[in-house]
Amino acid sequence: MGILTFILVKLVHNKKDSLTDTLLFALITLYACLVQSTRIWKPGQPSDWYNEAYWGLFEQAGTMPFFSYVFGFKEPVWNFINYIGFYLTSGDYFSFINGITVLTIAITSYAIFIFWQKTNSDPVTLVASLALLIFFSEYISNLNNITRQCFALSIVMYVFAVRVTQQKSLWFLFLSACFIHTFSFLYLIFFLIKPLHNKLEGRNLKRFLYAIAGVAVGFMLLPLIGKLVSGIGFLAYGFKRLEKNSTGALDDTVFNMGPLYITAAVLIAICSYMIWTTKKKVFNFYTNVLLVLMVACVMLASTSEGLVSRLYISRMYLLPFVLPYVMLDKKILNTLYAWAIVLFFGVRFLMSFDGLRRGGFFPPLQSLFGYSIFDFIF
Repeated sequence: MGILTFILVKLVHNKKDSLTDTLLFALITLYACLVQSTRIWKPGQPSDWYNEAYWGLFEQAGTMPFFSYVFGFKEPVWNFINYIGFYLTSGDYFSFINGITVLTIAITSYAIFIFWQKTNSDPVTLVASLALLIFFSEYISNLNNITRQCFALSIVMYVFAVRVTQQKSLWFLFLSACFIHTFSFLYLIFFLIKPLHNKLEGRNLKRFLYAIAGVAVGFMLLPLIGKLVSGIGFLAYGFKRLEKNSTGALDDTVFNMGPLYITAAVLIAICSYMIWTTKKKVFNFYTNVLLVLMVACVMLASTSEGLVSRLYISRMYLLPFVLPYVMLDKKILNTLYAWAIVLFFGVRFLMSFDGLRRGGFFPPLQSLFGYSIFDFIF
């Protein structure tokens, strides 16, 4: 209630202030992390966290030598994190995986915050951006299922934010994310396409269209690339997963093809509007990448369901960097629009929380409302 009161006071005042803005971000992120820390981890739930890529891999850290463990399975950086985590938690998998999910939220929220600072927009826009992460029911649901991909993408979003706001490229972190989850290599490709970093107009638009064609050709050549890297374990595994065209989709509690075309059409329209109307360079990259992502989903939806499911889910990491800023130049409309985002996703989150992934992922919402900070921590 204290956090909520502070947020409401801050949003009613809605004036930029370095200290209170930082406190606003910190308190919202803290509360989201504390709620996530109550996640119930037990076998039999509709998720894959207890299979060999998660729980099984973690437990093997206690029975294998360091180098054999780290380089003996796919994604060596993820193996390294598991190995260190095994000994830091004394083999307690639940503490380890909870820590990973909490860290995922914290990293992504911080990326949102430093990006927001660069945009010079008001506090309600920051809250709307954070709401698109912590109040997005599908995000919280997927975070607890495809934890490794979410963790890797949180690092990718932080690298993107630093590049956009400070013009620095954190290659070590980016490559680490790629070796936490191979899917991040696709975002590395986006990062390396120079037209995506600039406004899509004139000559740059032509380069962008060529880049789109190149990405399409790249998807077509996946089987060939997979054969070329077949001798490199983690790369071979990644390309094998990407090759699965008509199979390999996630179950319908995580991904449903039904709303894809409608969502993609709306987001393509929003991105196109942003590209042609926004003059600030800070918005170019995220908007362009989201546009490419949605175009790729539409192009591949009928033939590559497994790949599209991963692409489509990853859009949730880009939305906080695009949607809250659509009306930034229209001050009053932007405030109303940002409030609408907060209220819509907030109310929807509260209504759907107890049923996330068929229920059983968290304690009942009613009990969480009565938790003090000590209940959350201990």
